[in-house]
Amino acid sequence: MDAQDTSILDSGQRVGLVAADYSKELADFLPLQAANTDRAELVTAIEAQQQTQDTRTTPATTDKDDAREKMAQATATLSAKAVGYALATNQLGLKQAFTLSYADVRYGEATEDVNHVRDLVKAVAALPAQVRKDYRLSDAVIQAPADAAKLFEDAADDQTDAKAAPRLATLALPELLRRLSAALRLMETLLKGQRTDTDPAFQWPAFYVAFKEANKRRGLPKRAGKASAKTPPKLDGAV
Repeated sequence: MDAQDTSILDSGQRVGLVAADYSKELADFLPLQAANTDRAELVTAIEAQQQTQDTRTTPATTDKDDAREKMAQATATLSAKAVGYALATNQLGLKQAFTLSYADVRYGEATEDVNHVRDLVKAVAALPAQVRKDYRLSDAVIQAPADAAKLFEDAADDQTDAKAAPRLATLALPELLRRLSAALRLMETLLKGQRTDTDPAFQWPAFYVAFKEANKRRGLPKRAGKASAKTPPKLDGAV
């Protein structure tokens, strides 16, 4: 929520505190009571949405980053062993196919990186069993990048889920804030009509003044006034 949104919510909360002191007046004026009920419900809804929006997504982000680091390290190890075989046997084509660096996997485009990792795993796993044994391309070494890639994808899904609720909260807030502003405007209009009521059984003038004070938008910069349309005076020597 930006400063403008927060100011509207703050006004709604302050008006609620004021209204609690004028329950007799609210009970006597049902349209005002209904508007205040709407205000209270909207404030509660906005507070809930704000709390959802502020939900931290750092743990999910950290899990994703850790998983990508593991994938990059495991891939670099597998690639180095496989490239060693290609160089030892003078198979330059295989060297190119088996080359996948730590930086390639750690900092590239995520979906492409995962595909490249799986392509490397598949290619190395297809080598003859004796070659894999001689060059220490064990099942664990080959499987490690594949497992890390799966872990990375799962972590990415978790991060997406963690961010989904805050994103939905942001989309819902504008309408809730618009309705809260409307409820506050209605309350002000209704109270304005009652401000001259001098019935000693009620405190309408005091209620109106207290409402106006509570409903002020605080902490927002004033709008700049319109520029003067007058032509500025010429300076000495100006043409």
